[in-house]
Amino acid sequence: MTMNDNEDMTANGAARWWRGNLHTHTFWSDGRAFPEEVVAWYKARGYNFLGLSDHNVFQDDGDRWIAETTGREQYFSDYLAAFPDAKTRVGADGTREARLSTFAELATRFNEPERFALLPAFEATRSVKFSNGRSHQVHMNVVNVTSVLPSIASPEFTRNEDDVPLPEFIARHARETAAFAASRGEHAVFMLNHPQWQWYDIAPEVLAEVPEVRFFEVCNNGTEIPAAPELPGDGFDTDRFWDVANAFRARRGLPLLYGLGGDDTHVYRGEPHGGMLMPFNAWTLVRAAKLDGVSLAEAMERGDFAACEGLEPEDIRFDSKSRTLSVAVAAKPEAMRTIRFFVSKRDFSETPTRQITIRPSAEHDTPVHERTVNIYDDRIGREVATFRSAPGEALRASYTMSPDDLYVRARIEEPGRPLCTAYLHPQGRLVAWTQPFA
Repeated sequence: MTMNDNEDMTANGAARWWRGNLHTHTFWSDGRAFPEEVVAWYKARGYNFLGLSDHNVFQDDGDRWIAETTGREQYFSDYLAAFPDAKTRVGADGTREARLSTFAELATRFNEPERFALLPAFEATRSVKFSNGRSHQVHMNVVNVTSVLPSIASPEFTRNEDDVPLPEFIARHARETAAFAASRGEHAVFMLNHPQWQWYDIAPEVLAEVPEVRFFEVCNNGTEIPAAPELPGDGFDTDRFWDVANAFRARRGLPLLYGLGGDDTHVYRGEPHGGMLMPFNAWTLVRAAKLDGVSLAEAMERGDFAACEGLEPEDIRFDSKSRTLSVAVAAKPEAMRTIRFFVSKRDFSETPTRQITIRPSAEHDTPVHERTVNIYDDRIGREVATFRSAPGEALRASYTMSPDDLYVRARIEEPGRPLCTAYLHPQGRLVAWTQPFA
């Protein structure tokens, strides 16, 4: 992949960076906020695009009401104070109810050309149960499609399926998404969410078999379940996941897997939730000529975007002729930035150096079984170059691929405390990730 074409667009001012989040929830499913509140909060925070990805539902039912049950009093009070034109009624049992706004109503209210775009989205939330008793959750976001998939809309839909191989299960949804979007003239983005939640549910080797999946969440709000003590404790489990998947994919000539940042927001007012699922923690930064769903999707398919958790790159360039990745981050008073370049080598071994059996902690009541995690040699995800800035200085760095490099990606870091304090999440630093290039 190359971004040379984007260099020309940026030079003449036609492209710019847009900040957005494609994974968040509202009262349409299990989020704890009204959709107007969520969109208003992200827009006021400077986000340019947003997807309300509620579970197995798209916000197109204009007659969905929510009751002011015990515990929701403050939600109703805040909502009606901020949006006095909200539609309310008294239910049959005398409880006040509020109508949930649809996607079309929200887009009409909040969209502004070249400032903010609400993108249609939903999260396909599924599980696969195997005859040996194991259960694996599979969560997949569909963006830019204004209806749930036919398989989810079907009266026969259930969240659980039995004994379907995970690669085929995921690929089937990706293929259905592509066909369904094409039939509607829509440009879908299909992404795999938080593969390591709830408990290492999807192994990287699975995505090595699913070329239909181009995007996954490299940064999500983590999990409340502690990571296995046998694994490295730096929080970069998803980095290692990413490199294993891409090393196998690159060797097989499959397209590289790209990483997004997402909040997976469920709580917005500081409610207890294991230090996770909060807004404004992680986002995706896309460089595109226009702020619309198609332009953003096309830029993402080119790899012209970054996953961000607390900081953003100033520039990312990959020269396909010289095979050089260049990364820049702006100066910040007193901050020290680090840019690390990672590659996987062509001669990596597909045989694990060791296997770790991990088990859920006894303190957590988790409906899962032990997992086996493969550890590979350091020719996968090897750090090959590191550059550091002085405090308060900008930093520019580049790495030219060696003939034995399968791909290169970079990670920008800054010491600091991220908003999210959950497990399986980088701690003690702010981070931004480039995409891998080859």
